[in-house]
Amino acid sequence: MIKCRVLSAACIGTLFYVVVSICCGRNSIWAEKQLNEQKRLLSMHTASIEKTNEELNLEKVALEKDMDVVAAYARKLSYIREGEKLVKVSGLAVHEHQIYDPGFVMLHKEVKYFPEWFCKSTGLVMFALAYSVMLALDAGHSLVRVRSAKKGYYNGMQGLPVV
Repeated sequence: MIKCRVLSAACIGTLFYVVVSICCGRNSIWAEKQLNEQKRLLSMHTASIEKTNEELNLEKVALEKDMDVVAAYARKLSYIREGEKLVKVSGLAVHEHQIYDPGFVMLHKEVKYFPEWFCKSTGLVMFALAYSVMLALDAGHSLVRVRSAKKGYYNGMQGLPVV
């Protein structure tokens, strides 16, 4: 019966260790959710930077290939061609050139988790608790007997005295 108690308590302790490790350990569900959230944020940030890059590439190609775009930028800077007349109209809102946000640096954040010693300690505490509960239940049902020393055991010994 004692072997069954120890084995059952060891199984319960191991079960709690595994459950705590799976839920809150280093490679746990909790840590995976944190990493997935970081991945989602990085993906959104990357998409924003890629969109800005595409807009800048289109603007670059337009400036390299299309002379009308170059002329429009020159007119904004108050340059005119020969033979053109510049008329400035006051009161209209000035359309400013868009300033592109280059983004910001996103660094990896450390994942929060329970250390391995905590998971193992939980398993050992649950082992001790389960074993003591089983021992108490068996003692309550008088299944555990405390052995007492036999009276007269040493008095009944026979043999030659050692000098």
